[in-house]
Amino acid sequence: MTIANMHIAVKLGLDKSAKLELPAFEPEEIDLWLNDAIRKFVKTRYSGTNAKGKSFEETQKRIDDLRSIVVFDTLTSSSSTEYTNAYTVDLPADYWFSVSEEVAIVVSGVSTNPRIGVTQVSLDEYTQKLADPFSEHILHYSTAKPLRFIKEDTIVLTSDGNYTIPTVYLTYLKKPAEVQVTATAVDCDLPEHTHDEIVKLAVNMMLENIEQPRYRTHLNEVNSME
Repeated sequence: MTIANMHIAVKLGLDKSAKLELPAFEPEEIDLWLNDAIRKFVKTRYSGTNAKGKSFEETQKRIDDLRSIVVFDTLTSSSSTEYTNAYTVDLPADYWFSVSEEVAIVVSGVSTNPRIGVTQVSLDEYTQKLADPFSEHILHYSTAKPLRFIKEDTIVLTSDGNYTIPTVYLTYLKKPAEVQVTATAVDCDLPEHTHDEIVKLAVNMMLENIEQPRYRTHLNEVNSME
């Protein structure tokens, strides 16, 4: 569905007639509501805060809902100047939500694990984990899962000093395209089957905004969406 078709679908969903006395939304306003609906759609499908209670990758439907904005990226790290035995990579400009993270570790110049998981920690856990002799980031039989946390727009990975972390394999959801109906129109980059659901979300939000009595009825329909 093109952005022009989505605009038509929104107008039909609102059922703009003199009888209902609905306001005439400008194209820029419809763009705004559609973009809000797209962001809400992605967040609820990613987190599982939706009618089905299923988050990303829990079902095939959830995988299909967001598959077009999944990015598989290989990033080269740099030695950290702030943390000991640590390496950093900047998050990509279009990064939105993390799906998975793996790293390559090198011991004595040899890559022993081309792809291995990481140990996610919060900032308040970081110091405790560094002092823990049984922490997963400590090298054992040529394998380890480095400590990982995000500081601002940077991923920080920490080893025990016996190995380096040259490469990060980051899988993430990118920011969805911001749709706009202009001479250089930008269409929704989510899969085609999601467009009807996004239109319904946008219509629901618009009805709520104008305090239309149809809002409650329409909300029930939106909540029944897969």
